Order: sequence, then structure tokens, then C-alpha cells
Amino acid sequence: MLHDDIMEKLDEISANTDVYIFSGIIRNYFLNIYRKRDVDVVLGQEIDIFKEFQNFSIRKNSFGGYKIMFPSGPLDLWFIKDTWAFQHSQKTLEFHLEKKIPDTAFFNFSSIIYSLNKQKFYYTEHFVKFLKNKQLDYVYDKNPNYSLCIINTLYYAEKYNLEISKRLLTFITNLYTKNKYNYQTTQIKHFGEIIYTDEQIEQKIGSLLLVK
Repeated sequence: MLHDDIMEKLDEISANTDVYIFSGIIRNYFLNIYRKRDVDVVLGQEIDIFKEFQNFSIRKNSFGGYKIMFPSGPLDLWFIKDTWAFQHSQKTLEFHLEKKIPDTAFFNFSSIIYSLNKQKFYYTEHFVKFLKNKQLDYVYDKNPNYSLCIINTLYYAEKYNLEISKRLLTFITNLYTKNKYNYQTTQIKHFGEIIYTDEQIEQKIGSLLLVK
């Protein structure tokens, strides 16, 4: 599912650092959706990004990572020290990235990571449960962008025809009713466009509550 040019480069840098692939590309793989998409990667050890990717356009992405533009599409890349998982760990040399990142994913279908160096998946029981029931739920309730959690819950449930668990619905409903998020700005920053108007978000959450 990885583009050839990105895969070749990841193989190359894996000689100098641990390379972990996570997020949507793995989710889609297990959902039997084989479309090419953005690639999210975390590196265990720091490398010189601007030297290793000197022939590509590079810019900072959210939370201190890098967006690197390949001919085939973007690669989003972080160093371990810049990840949400590391920032909320003990920040010690004993930090186990492959175990910590799945535990700190918001969605259950993201609680898995693939080690390119070891050619091995690391995952939680939440991910296994998702594969069995195809029900969207949350794993770790701490998150730097709760407004996106609300939007993505609606978006993923609709796009992949997934049921939303009562637990997740309760969680996002509480967030929605207690906070005044700017959903339009959140969507433009994440998707590059507005997927749902504020009225549509309210209607969708209301409809889900009626069903539950």
C-alpha cells in the first residue's frame, strides 16, 4: 500500500533509525481498503531531515513533525521526542515507542503500529476488538485536539460505515455540549476544506443520540 518512492526512502533511512508506520494506512489495510493515502511515520532516533530529504519540499506539520512532499504524495514524519505519546510518558531512555503509541491512540482502530525494521505489528486489545466488531471507540481520552476527535468520529463512522460505541458517543457528546470549539477552523486545518457545517454537526450528534 506504500508508494514505491516513499517505501524506498524509508528502507534507506531504516539503516540509521527505527522506522514505525502508524495511523490511517494500517487501518485501511485491515479494513481491506487498498487505496494509496498519506503515510504517517515515527522515527526512533533523530536524523538530519533536511540532508536525508534534500531533494524534496519540507515543511513543519502539526505538533512539531515534518510534512515531506514526494512525487507520489506526502509523508508525515515525527521524531519520537516530538510525539504525543512521548510527551505524556516518563521521557526516559527506557521508553518503548512500539508499546506506548498504540496505548495513547484516541481511536481503537489507530491503536496499532508497524515496525519496519522488525517487520512486526504492535497493537492493543482495543484494536483486536475493533477488527471483530467494526465498532468505533476510543482508547486514550487525553488528546491535544478534542474538536477534531468529534469531527473525525462523525467522519470515520460515515466514510467507513462503522457503528459508534455508546462509550465514544457519550464522550464526544460531553465534549460537544461543554465546549465551544471552532469546528470550521479545525476542518480547514485538517482536511483543507469544511466537511460539515456547525448545523450538520449538531444534527448528526442529535441523530446518533436518538438512535442510541
